[in-house]
Amino acid sequence: MRRFLHQFGNALIRCGRAAILMVFDSVVLWTARRSPAVPAGAIFALHGLGDLILAGHAIQTLSRHLQQRGLKVSLYVNPAWVEFARDYFPVDQVAAIDRHRFSRQLRYRTQVLRELAGRYEVAHQPTYNRMLRVEDCLIRATRAHERIGSAGHAMFISPLEQWVGNRFYTRIIPCAPGPQHELLRYAEYLAALKLAATAGPWLLTPGPVQGHHLTPPLSPYLVLAPGSSDRRRTWPLARFVRVAHHLAAQHGLQIVLIRDRDPGEPITWEPELAPPDFLDLTGRLATHELPTWLGQARMILCNDSGLYHLGVSLQRPTLGVGGSGLPDRYFPYPAPWDNPSRILFKPVPCAGCNWRCIYPLTRQQPAWCLDQVSWLQVLAAAQTMLSTINPPLLT
Repeated sequence: MRRFLHQFGNALIRCGRAAILMVFDSVVLWTARRSPAVPAGAIFALHGLGDLILAGHAIQTLSRHLQQRGLKVSLYVNPAWVEFARDYFPVDQVAAIDRHRFSRQLRYRTQVLRELAGRYEVAHQPTYNRMLRVEDCLIRATRAHERIGSAGHAMFISPLEQWVGNRFYTRIIPCAPGPQHELLRYAEYLAALKLAATAGPWLLTPGPVQGHHLTPPLSPYLVLAPGSSDRRRTWPLARFVRVAHHLAAQHGLQIVLIRDRDPGEPITWEPELAPPDFLDLTGRLATHELPTWLGQARMILCNDSGLYHLGVSLQRPTLGVGGSGLPDRYFPYPAPWDNPSRILFKPVPCAGCNWRCIYPLTRQQPAWCLDQVSWLQVLAAAQTMLSTINPPLLT
């Protein structure tokens, strides 16, 4: 009962906030120049890098479908992934929308709404993580003749919000009940449009290294990517370092550390092992350079994060450490699964909490389920993975 009241209260707050923003949007759109729709299409994919990669096949298929109809395609992504999207998606234009700024800063919201108003003939919102105050309001602003979107996930949009937001679309693609992997959700979306759908990962080929300011080493190396979008989803750095050091010593690998920023936590190597050959690339790689570095790694060790899904798309041996906040949505990948990658996690009774951990945590602690995974478990899984990889991946 308490959980129901909490969820109901949150839904009311979200609806109230969205109602205020929609009134604001109405004023902005009423005063915006009312240009007629042009022969162009828009695709919105504004979440994290992992979400963008999981949407890769859907974006590629939708883009080609729209281009076959004679439309120029604009892809809207998180500002951090613009260069990556320009390099790897067959679209005519990539533009940035910061979904957090869009929902919090009225000046920025006004700018985005005016840029979208009347620009498109077709607009697609295939993301299952649909929100009324973001994705739905962006679709509304396009004024496109065809506005198509996913029905969405109850954790992000309540039934009341869906009822309101559905009015902004000309077609809503229904979602099958129960938990499903994101790849299946995108396949569901494409199938409803009678487009080629697959539940397999979007396979990515790294681009050339020309123009990159750093190039991967010639010696075999292990990528250590301990970052994540949320501390609750981040396995302790010390455990990552310990596993990487043992793997490097046993398999003769250099350790390449890739992360956005330095959290200020020192890296301490195992005293009983010789110091590893170590390259620290913290904050030194642009997102569009990541495929080149990950694509040549002997192994990738990471959290359940965007880099895990990027490693899968590159078909590299990738071992991620995950929690149970959103089970089945991001791992394991749907069968048939023929890829040297996996997420190691501890099944717990409280799975499905959407990262609202029932255990008391400090701001620096990972979720309880993530903390239950030991470094020895990860080391054993990594050793097994390295010992069973097909020879071509190690040459």
